[in-house]
Amino acid sequence: MNSHSDSTSLPAPKDRPVSDWRGLGDLVALATERLTTPIEGMHRAIAVRWFGLAGPKVAPVRRSYLALTAGIYGSVRIAGSILGSVVGSGAQAAARRNGLHPLWRSPFGSGVQAVANAVWGDELEHRRSDLRIELGLRDTSGRPIGPDMDTLERAFPKPSARLVVLLHGLGETERCWQQDLDDDGVVRGLGDILAADSFTPLLVRYNTGRHVSDNGAALATLLEEIADNWPVPVEEIALVGNSMGGLVARSSIHAGQTDRHGWVNAARHLVAVGAPHLGAPLEKGVNVMSLGLRISPESRPLGDFLDQRSVGIKDLRFGAIRQEDWQGIDPAALFDGISSDLSLPVHVQQHFVAGVVTSEPTHPFGVLVGDLIVRTGSGTGRGRRRTITAAEVRVIGKRRHSDLAGDPAVHEQVRSWLNTGVAAS
Repeated sequence: MNSHSDSTSLPAPKDRPVSDWRGLGDLVALATERLTTPIEGMHRAIAVRWFGLAGPKVAPVRRSYLALTAGIYGSVRIAGSILGSVVGSGAQAAARRNGLHPLWRSPFGSGVQAVANAVWGDELEHRRSDLRIELGLRDTSGRPIGPDMDTLERAFPKPSARLVVLLHGLGETERCWQQDLDDDGVVRGLGDILAADSFTPLLVRYNTGRHVSDNGAALATLLEEIADNWPVPVEEIALVGNSMGGLVARSSIHAGQTDRHGWVNAARHLVAVGAPHLGAPLEKGVNVMSLGLRISPESRPLGDFLDQRSVGIKDLRFGAIRQEDWQGIDPAALFDGISSDLSLPVHVQQHFVAGVVTSEPTHPFGVLVGDLIVRTGSGTGRGRRRTITAAEVRVIGKRRHSDLAGDPAVHEQVRSWLNTGVAAS
């Protein structure tokens, strides 16, 4: 993208590399804890069953064996925690010798951080880990941009009155919108296309492991700050979200209305690309598997491990976008999903893009499996029990879920909607 140069964003804080490495230490400790616990649980359950078959005579051996194995697994967790602390302490020492580099700036590094936040982002938030991603603007190289007036003026030297907010999906970063346009490897993205139509693209990165409603509220607050501090009067705001990002976009408008934010009055379009408005079958399947694994003592630890996936992932089961959609509801419930829809302000047009793996969008198999992650009915907001109204809906054939955000046809459709509100040919 060329909407703003890398040199205009906030300078990287001097302690940023140290923070990155402390976050890596947190990841080592958390991963060790989460991965060893189910292994220990299955080991213990199997041992208890076999010792039970041997009878009461082996009770002393049983106690000694279980104590020994508990000590071993406990030692592994302690070692992981110590290693994580060593990584953080070593980073501080290396920084004093100017020998430390940031971890999460590269596409690979930011991808690792994004996936870790998707899986355990709520726990990282609870621990205030340096690995967690805080919702905010990013430049094209992934560096944060503050919402204060001076920083916005530096980051966007040619601001327009039309803003388009680009939101990535689960476990992704803002780079999901990029595409390779030519054989020379020049990377362009949806932001570049919309910048040519006098939009200023705002790239947002967020912790996809948090509740969608929490991210929606944080985005609403951020947009209020940006609208207040934008160098020119804001006339139009469009929100474009990929997958979970579409839910966050809808949630932000709800939160903005609830808190009477002024930016909502400038909102004109909301485009959701491959968003699971009515829920995602994969998350529903994982939920069923988690419950099924709890039937047997030997497999119950695996069920508990699966159930430790983030609340952000669990929100995808039924497409929860409000706090009321998950508060007071059993997070393991199979069928206790939300049943209501949120109407947008009359001045906001809502548009949905869905993909199907078959060439013909109406093919029964394509309708059934959708893009392999989101079924067609969920992506278009059309279900048997729930319907989410959209001004325009387009289903694109021969597309997988991972294809949509960077797809040229999707980009042109979004461009058409934002400029005319009419479907592209």
